[in-house]
Amino acid sequence: MATLPLFSFTSAPAVMAAGQGQPPSGPIPIVDPGVDLAKKTVCIKVRVSTMGNTRKVSTSQIEADADKDLLRVSKHLLDSAELKAINRFDGEIRRFLYNICLPFEVGIHLLPIAALETVEQRLRQFAADRGQLVAAFLAAYPSLRELAQARLRTLYNPADYPPAEDVERQFGFSWQYISFGVPEQLKGISREVFEQEREKAAQRMAEASSEIQLVLRETMAKLVQHMADRLQEGTDGKPLRFKETTVSNLVEFLSNFEFRNVTDDTQLQQLVSQARGLLQGVYADDLRTVGSLRARVHQSMSDIAGQLDAMLTKAGRKFRFEEGHAA
Repeated sequence: MATLPLFSFTSAPAVMAAGQGQPPSGPIPIVDPGVDLAKKTVCIKVRVSTMGNTRKVSTSQIEADADKDLLRVSKHLLDSAELKAINRFDGEIRRFLYNICLPFEVGIHLLPIAALETVEQRLRQFAADRGQLVAAFLAAYPSLRELAQARLRTLYNPADYPPAEDVERQFGFSWQYISFGVPEQLKGISREVFEQEREKAAQRMAEASSEIQLVLRETMAKLVQHMADRLQEGTDGKPLRFKETTVSNLVEFLSNFEFRNVTDDTQLQQLVSQARGLLQGVYADDLRTVGSLRARVHQSMSDIAGQLDAMLTKAGRKFRFEEGHAA
């Protein structure tokens, strides 16, 4: 199978000329960020639940040369490859939502309306695939329970292992689109309360708009800096090794940026276009083997990272690269 380039567009995106202008800085002024954001996004609440696989163990059942008041002991109920597969899959779901949606309230994502149909289709596929994984686990559950009894011995407690039909109900995956605003019935009860709550909601959306802009800038800053770091030469003069995710995570961010840019951040859009132009038609393997290309991409990524750092510093929120989503 032929290896595909990182980007392959019908027309190359706009690229800033080398040395053009000063690094963008400061937040983008938005006349009414709350209203603007509300028009471009919808709230989605996703619930993912699974079987708990640990239980506390009474220290009276443990022999230890230590003060047992300082001990906290737990046991795994099942050693199950099937259950681990479900947990890994749940991680994929969360990662997908992280890369598509935007930060908001705990347990609630802001989904760009432009991506709604794509996300809905993907969630339906997730639900179907997860159902198959759960079915495989339930099929193995009786034998896993017997194995646990043999391995845990005196720590085995039958009450920790309910019937399969009860276990199945612990696995859930659902989502719903919800509104964020003020209930209209408040208007008929207290106009004053209604106006107060509407003002609070508008303020929260405005804060979310500012936070989204910063999060997108910080995310790109980390991904670009990480790629620049991995394209350097080591102390031995040889190129550093880098994982596929070093490239793929940045590519995914650049690919998703258009519909995630709900704050119309033109300054970040400019740098995204520059990064896209840099990676246009580039193959991942070329970054490992072609020294001149590697050096050019490294220098350009370092330049972009510097501009992003300047943006974040001037905005009063200098990014610490050890935080956030690891590449």
